[in-house]
Amino acid sequence: MSRSISVALAFAVLLTAGGCGFTSSPADNITFKPPAGWQASPGIMGFMQLWKAPGGRDEVLMLFRSPKQIATSDVMSTANLKDARIETRQDVTICGNQAAQFIKAQGTATSVGSKSDSSNIEMMMSNTGGATYMAMYVYPVGGSPNAEATAAIRELCAK
Repeated sequence: MSRSISVALAFAVLLTAGGCGFTSSPADNITFKPPAGWQASPGIMGFMQLWKAPGGRDEVLMLFRSPKQIATSDVMSTANLKDARIETRQDVTICGNQAAQFIKAQGTATSVGSKSDSSNIEMMMSNTGGATYMAMYVYPVGGSPNAEATAAIRELCAK
C-alpha cells in the first residue's frame, strides 16, 4: 500500500486489542464485500483488513472489528483524529433494521516520502453479532467516490 492513512492508525490501535487466527478477516461473519478487483491485505487476527483500489488509484477500504460492542461516541472521543474534520455525522439504518452511524470527514493522508494529500473519509459503524464493526472508505478530495466502495461500507450485516 503506497499510502499510510493517519486517521486509520488511531482506529487500528483502538480496535485491534486481541485476536484469533493471524490472517482471518473481520468480514468473515458479515456481508461486507469490497469492489471487484480491489487488492486485499491479509486479515489481521480477525480484527482489521485493508483493500486497495486497482490501477494505482489512491483509494482504500478498511474494515475493523471490535470483539465487544462499543459506542460510537467512545471511539470518536478517544481516537486522535489529528487534523480530521467531521462534516457529517448521522444515525442511519442499514441491513433492513440495524442501527448504524455514518460519518463523513476530511483529513490528511501521508504518502511515502512525506507527501500529504487531503482525503475524504466515509465511515459506517454498527453493532451486530455481539461485536462492533467499522468500515472506512478513503479517497482523494476532488475525486469521485467509487459507488461499489461506498455501498460496501454499508454492508455490516450479519450473515
